[in-house]
Amino acid sequence: MIDLNKVIADTQSLIRIDSQNPGIQEANCTNWVSQRLEEIGLTPESFIVDGNRRNLIATIPGEGIAPRLVLLGHLDTVPIGSGWNHPALDGLIVDEKIYGRGACDMKGGVAVALGLLESLLSSGIKPSGDIVFVATVDEEAPDMAGAQALVRDNLIYPDDQVIALEPTGTRLRIAQMGLRWLDIEVTGRMAHAGRAHLGIDSAHIMSRIVDQLKALIQRLPHEDSILGKPRFTCGEFHAGVATNVVPPSANAKFDVRIVPPMKIEEVIPLVEKVASEVIKDFPGAKVQVKGHGAPRPPVRASDESLIVKSLKSSYRKVTGNEIEIGGSDGHEAYTDASMIAALTNSLSCTVFGPGSTDQAHTADEFVSIADLDKVSKVIWDLATNWGNTNRSN
Repeated sequence: MIDLNKVIADTQSLIRIDSQNPGIQEANCTNWVSQRLEEIGLTPESFIVDGNRRNLIATIPGEGIAPRLVLLGHLDTVPIGSGWNHPALDGLIVDEKIYGRGACDMKGGVAVALGLLESLLSSGIKPSGDIVFVATVDEEAPDMAGAQALVRDNLIYPDDQVIALEPTGTRLRIAQMGLRWLDIEVTGRMAHAGRAHLGIDSAHIMSRIVDQLKALIQRLPHEDSILGKPRFTCGEFHAGVATNVVPPSANAKFDVRIVPPMKIEEVIPLVEKVASEVIKDFPGAKVQVKGHGAPRPPVRASDESLIVKSLKSSYRKVTGNEIEIGGSDGHEAYTDASMIAALTNSLSCTVFGPGSTDQAHTADEFVSIADLDKVSKVIWDLATNWGNTNRSN
């Protein structure tokens, strides 16, 4: 079995390493994980992603009977931000919860993977297929460069069964909303606020685009049984030079999340159409819409894939209950597994891990020790029975 005490200690150690992205990024965290893998008895391979940023891969060879079981864990976190009641980089335990930036997203999941590798080696168990742990960089950034590099460098095989140990509330995430980030710029004309009729108010135009786009996306008829309905957020909005000046330009960043049957390539034309209709009322204004980061189409794993069937079986065996699919488990959040599925058309990429997505990216982020324990037991059963075709599903 996986040693829960070591999982807790590794989670705390990882939290104490600042790996904010953007910011200090993951180099120190990567070095720590590499050293920990060597202590376990493995020799991790290092693959350059960009500059000094590198993915790590550690493998426990199997018998070659089953496909590889690939466990994904990213090492970067979002910025710490403000509003914390517990120190963000201390890994403090309070009421059986470990607090800190990255606690659930996803240093707890990385610690579970390390615990699995260590326990497999010490037990001498040889699984039916290779057990592969991949520590990635840049998951929290627009391009998800770590996951893209795995595919670019042919480090993911066609029959790989992939699981990201991201926070899901210990539910099984088999589907993912599509996601497109956009940069929008409106160009108006500056004028004295006392003579506002001589100017073109770019802030007014942008606000109207935001309002009409939000209303349009809420009216879309698409609704998925797991993913729900499309969503829109204007995450940033900047305009103006002074209170008494008509703002000559406005810039915004949009987050558009879609569900089938919508396609990711439909998003920019949809936004452009709304924007072009709005500026008809403002002669002389201009608007530009650009994609920001990698396009992320909706993806879904097959119910018949080995990873999904095996996770269901292991969860049932460990807990005595059927694993919950859907609900509030973060189908809105794109992961490295989602990006790999999008780039390879794989139907065998899924997500299951400790912690709630409600805690990810928040102040006082935490992962419960109970979740670490449950996920450790499920992942242990999954790995030690990997490729067993006699398991009930």
